[in-house]
Amino acid sequence: MKALYTGKNIIHLKEVHSTNRYTAEMLSNSAPIAEGSVIMADFQTAGKGQSGAIWESMPKENLLLSVYYRPHFIKIADQFILSIAISLAICDLFKKYVENVTIKWPNDIYVGDQKIAGILIENSIQQDVIKNSIIGIGLNINQKTFSAHAKNACSLSQLTGLEYDLQQMLQILCECIEERYECIKTESYHSIRLEYLAQLYRFQHPSKFMINDRIRTATIVGIDEFGRLALAFDGSIHYFNNKEITFII
Repeated sequence: MKALYTGKNIIHLKEVHSTNRYTAEMLSNSAPIAEGSVIMADFQTAGKGQSGAIWESMPKENLLLSVYYRPHFIKIADQFILSIAISLAICDLFKKYVENVTIKWPNDIYVGDQKIAGILIENSIQQDVIKNSIIGIGLNINQKTFSAHAKNACSLSQLTGLEYDLQQMLQILCECIEERYECIKTESYHSIRLEYLAQLYRFQHPSKFMINDRIRTATIVGIDEFGRLALAFDGSIHYFNNKEITFII
């Protein structure tokens, strides 16, 4: 499937603080942005991951971008479904090249025990639906080395020993994202949630987590309708938001 509108309009910047912030500033200045527009940069001076974490990337070696959508069909209570769709789309991309691709809750993409991609979605709300969504994506494609601060990071080139054309990878990414985005417009959320769980890192495998400053062994058994992680330990199910727990890898 060729993307019909995602990536049809591309704003390519040499350097920017972050593509999410640049896109948000365009919206705040009432600049016209077509749905599916991609704002990408060769280098970000202040790239962010989840909860303010720094996203490391060498210039012109990876894909750093934001996709702009207007998902008015998604209610506030269901907004995690967008995170699910984008996570699955990026898995679709990497599965074309490597095996053992999973989603580390809530939306980091892993190959084995190494992080190859991250997602930061920032939504604005109007009444009870999502008005605008800025989907920040960082894909490690051709970078060969990472600093000690980038824990467990890897790139596609490291895994395969090959170099990749970033423009071609962008085109495939846009196709994967648009296909998943179109699916959540028409398909049951239940089915896509099940697919997300099937690809969830350490799903139903007893693992160690840092919970309330204590290392606990627990088992991921699901997510609730708000995207909270469900962990089984001490004979019951406990629910956690992002950053309330830490995976021990």
